Amino acid sequence: MAGWGIAEWYGQDILTMTPEERLSAANSAIAAGTEGMRPAPQPECPFLSSLRPGSVCNKLGGVCSLRQYANGDPATPLDAQPTTSCPNRFLEFRNDETLFSYIARVLFGVSSGTKVIKEIPFLEKETVNGEGRGAKAGRIDWIVVPTPPSQDDAFEMPWVAVETQAVYFSGASMWPDIEAYRADPSKVHYPSGIRRPDFRSSGAKRLAPQLSAKGLMNRWGRKIVVVVDEAFFAEMGALSVTTDFDNSEIVWIVVRFDTNMALQVEALHFAELLPSIAALQAAKPVNRATFEANLRRAIVNGKSAQVFDA
Repeated sequence: MAGWGIAEWYGQDILTMTPEERLSAANSAIAAGTEGMRPAPQPECPFLSSLRPGSVCNKLGGVCSLRQYANGDPATPLDAQPTTSCPNRFLEFRNDETLFSYIARVLFGVSSGTKVIKEIPFLEKETVNGEGRGAKAGRIDWIVVPTPPSQDDAFEMPWVAVETQAVYFSGASMWPDIEAYRADPSKVHYPSGIRRPDFRSSGAKRLAPQLSAKGLMNRWGRKIVVVVDEAFFAEMGALSVTTDFDNSEIVWIVVRFDTNMALQVEALHFAELLPSIAALQAAKPVNRATFEANLRRAIVNGKSAQVFDA
């Protein structure tokens, strides 16, 4: 039996963390959780700090990524790709460059002077009667400006929008796992509950609508770069890709974890917007017999979380 548990915690591989480091991480996570809307001081995020030195972790619980474990005492990791649970995980500084300097170098041939801007609004609310107009309704995760802009407004400034998409998880809460490490940090624990990466919610329900809304970038003649991990991309439907940057609308950067839990760029794909959205939404209905068999099984087994008395 395999279960999904913590792979990286506050930027460290849990397999190589000392008991003292696991205990410290558990205490930091629990403190932040109990403080609620006023989180306790958190450890530095090594990934966000590649842009802004000294930046602290802003993810409740501090879990950067998850991996599958085989049941045991201690638990042992399976030979399968982990998957990211925090978008800041993609900001790892590697091979002497950040994610954004890599984008500037590979897509624009620029090796220095690149600027990165976080969460720039691109939509504003507008009500029927005009009230509320001007309120921000949508933001771009990141904008990469490969070369410094001119002071002249007539100068056409090159830029590219960047979306970093981590994976949502469904199922059991992570807090019992964190409590287990606070009680006994000497070993790697098998996950206490059943959980799984929810690629459907992450892709079809979150990323696809985001890309649809941000298709405005393409009308402006600008690209959208989407950064996902290998596990996420593998769950998408078939996508027609090319090697033609100029005629693309979406640039897919697919990364994977190496044996040292460092992210490496696995693939660079150029695609169009609508096929990309279709690949994220790819799903087919089950047949009626399968649906009714599942329905009958739920009623007969009386699953408490699914079946109620009217």
